[in-house]
Amino acid sequence: MISAIGRFYRAIFCRGGYGVHSPFAFDLITNVIEERCMYYCYEMLDNLRLQLRRENCKIECGDKALTVKRAMRKFCFSTGGYKLLFRLANRFRPGKILIVGSGLGFTPLYVTAYSKGVDCIVFEPEPSIAIIARNMIKKYAHSSISVYDNNCSESDLSELKQFDFIVWGKNRPFAADFTLEVFENMLRHITDESVMVIYGINESRADKRIWEKLCAHTRVSVTFDVYSFGIVFFTPKLNRKTYKCVPL
Repeated sequence: MISAIGRFYRAIFCRGGYGVHSPFAFDLITNVIEERCMYYCYEMLDNLRLQLRRENCKIECGDKALTVKRAMRKFCFSTGGYKLLFRLANRFRPGKILIVGSGLGFTPLYVTAYSKGVDCIVFEPEPSIAIIARNMIKKYAHSSISVYDNNCSESDLSELKQFDFIVWGKNRPFAADFTLEVFENMLRHITDESVMVIYGINESRADKRIWEKLCAHTRVSVTFDVYSFGIVFFTPKLNRKTYKCVPL
């Protein structure tokens, strides 16, 4: 978790595109990452999350039984995180989306809410969560979303085509950690115009080291550190640089 000093520093020196000279980065920070407009889908999806949180049933996750409320805290993003994912998808309008970790179905629902013509594949490593995700998607999705209850292994990836938007979600400890090897495998399925969003880049020293190496990768151009999330771009014409943003 970001320290009070770190939060204060970013609030003062990383807000509103302060010191950013790249037009692309300035536009993304001010008009997407820090945007606070209310979109049409927010109210409906936020209300769905509140309704599910009130459920009294328990979910079997691994060898533990979790209440729905606790499972949502464990596997779902914050409201700010989901809204960021929606704004990124709405900005870049991806046609094919890959998500690892369903967030009980809310991650694909937020990411695909900008359009009905989206093709989305979701890998959910915990079968009980996958069942809930499929039920949520069946009731509320407007796009084509397929949920597979496995861990998005290398063999799974080898059968996939290219994606415009990839989200590596909040799915520990059931999914494998995001590693440089995973990233290298993902590179086979992206184009220069693809966008990748990775959760947990600052959760531990190991995660920070992976993020730093990823930012220096020859295939990567611009990256954004939104503390909980890392946003990665691959467009060659953009100069390599990492921008730190205000935490959500």
